[in-house]
Formats: sequence, C-alpha cells, structure tokens
Amino acid sequence: MWFWKTRERFSLDELKYLNEQLQRVTVVNDSNKDFVIETLRSIAEHMIWGDQHDPTFFDYFMEKQVMAHFLRILNDSNKNSSVAVQLLQTLSIIIGNIRSEHAIYYLFSNEYINNLITYPFDFRHEETLAYYISFLRTISIKLDQNTVSFFIKTKNDEVISFPLYSEAIKFFHHEESMVRIAVRTLTLNVYNVDDECIQKFVMSAPVVSYFSDLVTFLRQQSINLDGLVAEAARAPQSAPTIGRLEAAIAEIGDLLFYCNDIMCSGIPKLNELMSKHIANLLVLPVLIPSLCPVVDTAAATGGLHVSPLCSMYLLSRLTHIVKRKPLVNYISAGLLQNPQPAPTVAKENGVGPSKDSTLSSNLPVIVNQEDGSSRPSPTLKEARSLRAEDNVKKEENASPESESWNEKRRLSQLNDCESPIESPRESLLSHLLHNDDKLVLASLCVLVSLLQNEALDDMLLDALGILPRRKRHKHMLLQALMGSQSEEEPELFSDPPEHFDDEVSLGIRNFKITDFVDFVNVQPKSSPDAGGGDGPGIKTKHRSEVLDALMQLLCRRPPPCAEALWHAGWLLRQLLPYHEHKLSIYRLTLLDSAYKAARDDIIKELTDCWCDVIPSVVTEEWRVCRKALESPSLQRDSSFVLLPRTLDSHAEGDVSSSVVGERMRAAVKVFVALHQMQHLLSEGTWPEFPVLADPKEEPRNLLIRVGLKLSTVSVGTEVDLFEGNAMPCRVAFERGKERSVYLLVAHKERDAASWLLLAEDTPSRNGHGIVRVIAPLAGSKPRVDDDHPRWLHLRIRSPHWPSADAGKLGTGGSRVKRLVDGRWTLAFSDEESCKNARVSVTEMIETQSKLVKQVLAPLLDPTPAQKSLEELANESHISNS
Repeated sequence: MWFWKTRERFSLDELKYLNEQLQRVTVVNDSNKDFVIETLRSIAEHMIWGDQHDPTFFDYFMEKQVMAHFLRILNDSNKNSSVAVQLLQTLSIIIGNIRSEHAIYYLFSNEYINNLITYPFDFRHEETLAYYISFLRTISIKLDQNTVSFFIKTKNDEVISFPLYSEAIKFFHHEESMVRIAVRTLTLNVYNVDDECIQKFVMSAPVVSYFSDLVTFLRQQSINLDGLVAEAARAPQSAPTIGRLEAAIAEIGDLLFYCNDIMCSGIPKLNELMSKHIANLLVLPVLIPSLCPVVDTAAATGGLHVSPLCSMYLLSRLTHIVKRKPLVNYISAGLLQNPQPAPTVAKENGVGPSKDSTLSSNLPVIVNQEDGSSRPSPTLKEARSLRAEDNVKKEENASPESESWNEKRRLSQLNDCESPIESPRESLLSHLLHNDDKLVLASLCVLVSLLQNEALDDMLLDALGILPRRKRHKHMLLQALMGSQSEEEPELFSDPPEHFDDEVSLGIRNFKITDFVDFVNVQPKSSPDAGGGDGPGIKTKHRSEVLDALMQLLCRRPPPCAEALWHAGWLLRQLLPYHEHKLSIYRLTLLDSAYKAARDDIIKELTDCWCDVIPSVVTEEWRVCRKALESPSLQRDSSFVLLPRTLDSHAEGDVSSSVVGERMRAAVKVFVALHQMQHLLSEGTWPEFPVLADPKEEPRNLLIRVGLKLSTVSVGTEVDLFEGNAMPCRVAFERGKERSVYLLVAHKERDAASWLLLAEDTPSRNGHGIVRVIAPLAGSKPRVDDDHPRWLHLRIRSPHWPSADAGKLGTGGSRVKRLVDGRWTLAFSDEESCKNARVSVTEMIETQSKLVKQVLAPLLDPTPAQKSLEELANESHISNS
C-alpha cells in the first residue's frame, strides 16, 4: 500500500520525518538519548546534502526553526554529555560545510549561536570541551565584516559584549594542547577581521589583559622548559622526560609564532602592546639578566631566572621568529646595556618602578654614589668626550706593543673568568669560548639570528660587533659621497624618523637608538682597530672581540661540534674582509694552526679502518658544509642545544670500527669546514666540489700484482684463483663445520675500495672459485694467534658507513646502538703460509692507504689558498718589523 512505501535516504520527506521525531522528544534520558544522537547526526547529513543539491532543504530548516529545537533539546538533556557533544558536532559540521551565505546568515541570526556559546556546558567531560572549542573555532573561520555583527552587542556604537571571543580566551592556557591551539586559531581569526569596533573591543578592559596573561604564560613556560632541560640532563635515557622536553620545546615555538602572528595582524595598537609586554615581561626582566652571572640570581631577577643555555635558546628563537622592528631593536639594545646587579634602581620622587614599567626603566641610569641621586645618561657629545679622554689616557700610559700581542691580550680578556663582565653582550661572547658545545652553539644561534633578522637596525648590528662587511662598506661609500662628519655618521645607519614612531609607544620617550649606540660604542678617531680598511667612525672594539672569539673557537682543540663550526664560518664570512683585503697576522696564524691540526687528524685516519671511504666522505661533507656556510639552519640546530646527548663521547681506548668511523667523520667535517674557510678568506669563494686526484701508477700496479681486479664484487661471483694469488685455508662459521676456502684480495679499477674475499673451488672449472663471503680490506688488522701460529685473525668492520650525524651536536642517530666488529679466524696448513698471508694482507692495507693519500693529495698538500694566506702573513710580519 502507498503509506508503507520507503523514504529516499536524502529527501525532503526524510528531513521532515527527522524533524518531527525530534519535536516529539520532551525529555532526554538514557532510554532515548541514542535515538536523539542519531537524529541529530542525520539532520546534519541532510543539511550538507541539501546545500549542494536542493535549496528547499534549508528553506524547511528555517521555516520549522530547527535551530530552536536544537536549543530546546540541549536544555532538556540535563547536560547529558553525549547529547551535548553530538549537538556541537552537528552544528560544527553544518556551519563548516554550508556554502550558501543566506544559510550562514540564518544560522548566525536570532542569537541561536550566542546562546550556545554562553550555555553552561559541563566541561568536566574532556570530550565536551574538545567539541565546544572546535565549535567556536569553526564559527571563527566564517567571521568577516558582515557576519561578525551577529556575535556582538553594541551600545553607543561601541562593542560591549563579544561572547565568541570572551569565552574562548578563558581556555588559552588549558592543559590540553589541542584546546590551546584552537583558541589561538580563533583569536587570530578575530584579529584579522577588518572591523574597527572589534579592534577597539579586543584592546578594551577587561579582555585586553589577555595579552599580558599570554606573555606571562609564555614566561612561565620558559621557566618550566629550563627545569625540564635540567631534569633531562640528569636522566638522558628517560624516554618520558625527553618526551616532555620535546613537547615543551614545540609549545614554546608555537607560542612565539602565535605572538608574532598577533603582532602581524594589522592592528597598530595591538602590535605595540604585544611588543611592550614581550619586552617588559619576558626579555628584559628574565632573558637578558639570565645571560650574566650574578651572585644571587633569585634576588636579581625577582625569582624569575633561567639558565644561560635556555636564555640563549629563547633569544635565538625570538629574534629568528619576530620581525617587528621596534621589539627586535630593543632586544638588541638590551644586550648592550650595562648590568645592574640585584638592582638598586634609582627612584623618581621616592617611588620605585611599577610592575608595568616600560623599557626605558631598563636602560642605563647613572647613579651618583655620593648622594644617591640619579641623572640621565650623558649626551652623545659628552659620551664622545668622556670616551676620547679615557682612550687618550690609556694610550699615553701604554707601551709600544706588537699587533699580535694586542690581539692575544683581547683574547685573554675574553677568557679571563675573574674579569667582570660588563654587559650581556660580553656574556654572550664568553659562551663562545666555553668547552660545552651546547653553550657555544646556543651563543652562535643568537648571533646568527640577529644578523639574519632584516628588521634589526644597522647601528645596533655595528654596536654588537656583527655588522656585515658589505653593509659597512656601503655606509662608508655613502659617507664619502655625502662628505659626512663623524657627528652625522649615525644618520647613515638609521631609518627615517617616522620608522621609529613605535618606540614612543613602547615607553621610550627620551631614548634614541643613535644616542644609546654611540654611548656604548663611541671611540676616538685615533682608536686602533684590527682588520684593515674601515673608516674610524665605524670601527669598534666590539667587532674585534667578536672576530677574536670566532677565530679562537675555530682554533679550539678538541674542535667544537659541526654545527658550531658552520655557524662560526657563516658569521666570519659575513664579517671578515677577504680577497683584496689583508687580515691581521695573528688571525692568519690562528686559522692556519687550526687548519694544520685538522689536516693532521685526517692524515692519522688514513692508517685506520675507514681510510678507503674518506674520499667519498669528503665529497659528501663538502656539499653539506657548503650549504651550511651559505645558509645556516637555525630552526633545526637551535633545539638540539636543549636535548641531552644520549651517546657519550668516544670512550678512552675504544678502537672499535664504529667509534673510529664516527671519529673519522667528525674529523672530515672539521677539515672540510676549515679548508673552505681558507679558500673563502683568500679568494672570496670556494670550489663547488673538492679537488681530488687520480691514483698514480706505482701503488696501483702493486695492488694489481698482489690482488684481483674486478669490475663488480658480490657473493656468487666466479673468480680466477691463480690471477688473484689465492691462499688456501680453512674457516668455520659454525661450530664443528669447517670449510676449505681461498683467501683473496680484490679491488675496483680507479677506486680506492678493496675487499677480502673467501672463495670455494668450482667443481666445473679448474682454477676458479665462487665468492662466498666479502669483507672490507681496510681495518682488517691481520694478526697471528699467539697460541696457534697457523691461525690468522682478521677484524671485520661494520658494513655500514659512519653516520652522517657523527661530529654533530644534534645526532639523530645517537640513540642507535653501535654495531660490534666481526672476526674471521682462518686456519692455514702451516706456520709459514699463515705468516705469508699476514704479510700479504698487511702490505695490501698499506698500499691502499698510500693510494687514498694520493687521491686526497690536492687537499692535504698546501693549497693556493693556504699559500696566499702564508704570503699575507709574511708581508704583515715584514711590515711590523
């Protein structure tokens, strides 16, 4: 009969049926909640289908006021969590997938959504909170100038209520990361709405406190991160601890990107407010003071303190992510300020600094020790006069000294632990000379991130001592063309005044970058400066200190990790003059001594078990090093400084092939980095590929006479036993199962690789054998057994190459266990045969080593770049004498 016909799955009749069933529900209880949940889910499916195929679906939805029924069901459910979750999911699906503007306007009208937003859900159920936050985020995606009006209440043309935003920010520091991420997405969607009323609302009380709370939360996360770093250092093998540390690193990275997104949202006042909070709540009271050693850290920072390692990591990430000019400039200015231990801050009218004191309160204030009164820092003219007088007195009292001795004195001052550190910048540099590679790399990451940040003013780069050489020459050229005097030099380094309007908003009303930098960095025209050719107004002691510290880092023994070498090389590439300019003899000597030491390390490896792969490793590392010197990877390298090294450095006396391979790879990294730096400093560039030589005739012929030449080497290959000078013996790879085999050596033509082969007789062809086992020749270390003179022991190294991460701080493969070396024990017919076999293998190993050395000769012999540096050193020595 007609009334028994089935309804189509997606039809208007089916939607009517679902709505009628929903209207009949008066109370939601355990007996019908499953039915209600299924009905809500089906309605969502029909609405999405109707939006794409039949607009009458939504006409019916509006006509029957289904949204009102949804709210009634929610109220009748007695806060049943499963029903609330399904309702939130249903609305999220409908709002997120409907494309009709007309439908969206209806959904957002009549306060339906606002009533849901403010509904008192039971958030003790985690699932309810997750779907609620997802519901709010889905709404925020649809926000624009037209739809935002549905979610606000206004009075006198001002927004007085915005539940979507106000309710969401209550969860910004929730313990669940997905909730926090959803809140950040929602708030950014709100800030990106081009509506003046919304912009005024987010900057009004009480919701404006969200931004200070956000930075305070970031500060607390930073302190927690420091604690996790210390905990991980105590238990480096603890997987849960490492997991929490990695999660904390990711969280802080997300927070910093979020803060930067807020500052880039296009709301000027919000950008200024966030800059102020980051500077006043995080950078100046916590990160900058944590760089400097203090007697009572807790007292000096009000209980807020992190380790220098964590401080440098956070500074590098902050300056790498944030591109807002005023904030970046004042972070840099903070590095230049004089330390104020356990601060006795000068009071104004007897009142100390407030909690919301601005950046200006953190800048240097000269305190009269006699009466306790304070006065502003000297003017630019006064500072120049004071600095000039001080330098003149020093020059009058100084005895004539060589350039080399002066530079050694600067290095000794950097190393002198007892000398007081005058500024956070000097603390930063002092970590470059530390034996802990983590501190070294963290310090380098700060310098690299500052130099790479295009928002940082050139004057501050110069004051920090890291202004690139090309920029210094550009400013010198401008000065020469403009005929500027020393008093006008700062103008060439700064942007037009209108670019610094934001400084006033940060509270720096009586402070100019030019005045501060010149107060820190001013020097008389007669002041000596290492390195040649720059105008006296730009030369700074700071630049010399940076160069000296980087040079001494390159010369450190044992060498620093590979990432530190690459970052230091990149910085030197930016700072040092090269090609047509001359370096000081002392810096040349430092670089040359470091290069020779690295070359000696490579030569030692030529006699060890991985000599045959060194040419290939050099070629591979050449490409990696070249890329790193051209563009350092900060985001990847900086996080490694916080993670513990799960694999200790090579144990004393450990000569296993895995350890030797890691040592060889690390030595190649150091050698390649210093070799490329020598080319760069002498010629201005470096070869794209390493120059390697073809093997000469003599050792190759010797290898041919005693070994077997093969185009391919693999198990199952048939070989000529007579041509290969096969040595008969017996071997047992299983207990009680000896096999008669022949020991041979094989090599590839025009290749340093050679192998030991064990082959069995071929019954079908006399004088031929089938290869059964292959092992590398290098590192086999043949040895006759002391108790059984007919037994020959051969060490078999790992078949895998040393990890590419060897020698790096962030060793991704460091948690992998090292492979144990294998052993062959071959039994010969008599002692003489065993002895002859040992001599033959030993000679072939030595020949292989000579062959590899010939291949590497162009790199190991004095190169044109090194000769050029030696000539410069000799010229400098003659001129000094």
